[in-house]
Amino acid sequence: MTTIRIGIIGAGMAGQAHAFGYRNAMMARDFADIDVQLHTIADPNLGLAQSVAHRYGFANATGDIDTMLADPKIDAVSVALPNHLHAQILPKVIASGKHLFAEKPIGRTREEAQWLAGLAEASPAVTGVGFSFRRLPGLAALAQAVHDGALGTVHTVRAWYNADYAADPAGALSWRYSQDLSGGGALLDIGAHAIDAAQFVAGNVSRVLNSTLRTVISERPLPAAGAIGHGGATTAERGPVTNDDVALLTVEFDGGAVGQISLSRIASGTPNSLGVEVFGSNGHALFDSISAGEFHLFQNGVAATAYNGPRRIFTGPEHPYFGDVAAMPGAGVGTGYAEAFVAEIQEFLRCVRDHRPMDTDFATAVRMMDVVGAALDAAQNQTAQPQTASA
Repeated sequence: MTTIRIGIIGAGMAGQAHAFGYRNAMMARDFADIDVQLHTIADPNLGLAQSVAHRYGFANATGDIDTMLADPKIDAVSVALPNHLHAQILPKVIASGKHLFAEKPIGRTREEAQWLAGLAEASPAVTGVGFSFRRLPGLAALAQAVHDGALGTVHTVRAWYNADYAADPAGALSWRYSQDLSGGGALLDIGAHAIDAAQFVAGNVSRVLNSTLRTVISERPLPAAGAIGHGGATTAERGPVTNDDVALLTVEFDGGAVGQISLSRIASGTPNSLGVEVFGSNGHALFDSISAGEFHLFQNGVAATAYNGPRRIFTGPEHPYFGDVAAMPGAGVGTGYAEAFVAEIQEFLRCVRDHRPMDTDFATAVRMMDVVGAALDAAQNQTAQPQTASA
């Protein structure tokens, strides 16, 4: 029996999602030899830490992160903090020797991510990063189909992430709207997932050919003291938004395919949609997280009649992760974003048990940040072309 005692640093939205994952991790069918103990939630906001610990069944709460890291009873730590705090906290966790599962991104820049990845590489502990959408059975099944050659040679990729959490101009000016604190607006906050999903399916991006970044809502009210989350209380004062609301990228992949990645945090009416569509020499496939329990697949030469077309495939136990996260694991019952957090935590715990690297390690996060960095450079280096007067 492998006992793994868990600590979580950060009790906000992402930290609570990690707590949900650990609480439900024992659903995995191969965990008979793992004893997951929910030990401590740590957050400078002690009241929030206590509330989250109570809700998710953790035994302890503390406002002192350093004390938690010094506790020899804790074996593995999740870190889910605002982007600018990762460079402060992740080195401490790595130095503690505890296994580490970090929320994306691990750094605000390519250089920061590379530095942290170097620290992680030197550690004997498991160090993973939470690219949660990879664990949705529909997206994982689509990636598997592409890797198995079901679409032939991939030539075109389209990925997107549309969300509306920032569509209201009255929303508080949190750290997410500061380029310095966040490292990127839609490009990094949600783009990290879309870029990783595209690379997960189609291989690594080799070049960013074009990048357009736009700030549509240029200022927002300052948050009130202690405000948490997108809907936090605000004050009468206002401040500038210094990163992008919308990002449009044209990219090239290692295998020669070209792609478009579109990102928006102000997509009114679309609360949360990550998607990937892939076209190859022998067909195409489509996944959209709005309909997370299914994906679409078309293959040339299959029943080539007037009634042929893309097949709508409902996920089930035959697809990755499904059998370990679905409450009633039968095809068609569907899984969603909550189950993706369960699946990624289960994979992290397996790696701790088996003493093996995680497939979403810090190097994976660096590859994503390479694309973000190249997109920021491309957008900055573009020069507007003068219009030609019409005759």
